[in-house]
Amino acid sequence: MTAATINAQIVRREVSNLQDTRTGLSFSIADYSPTPTPITLNIVNLNASAGTFTLVIDDSTWSLVSSDPELEINAQNPVCFSGRIMVNFPAISGGNPADDAVIFLLFLVRSDGIVVV
Repeated sequence: MTAATINAQIVRREVSNLQDTRTGLSFSIADYSPTPTPITLNIVNLNASAGTFTLVIDDSTWSLVSSDPELEINAQNPVCFSGRIMVNFPAISGGNPADDAVIFLLFLVRSDGIVVV
């Protein structure tokens, strides 16, 4: 991963028709309204020669508030964020073209019913 650049971001989404099936979760996902600003996730501890890094997930930047109705314990459809980690590999002399690798992210945020006062 030497010379590669890495960035990650998520954005709030709308989930509907969430069902827990025998083969996993089934749901519909759509744009959230009003359209939110994407949230940048920090990449730290990058070790290019080993191909490792740490993705920092700081939920305080996600603009979630305890009064969000989608965080209620009995909410049928939870808060959702989708996003991606993008690794951009530059062109290398000798004919290797530039290349991008993408890892898609999905976070479903549900309440456990515990309220911290």
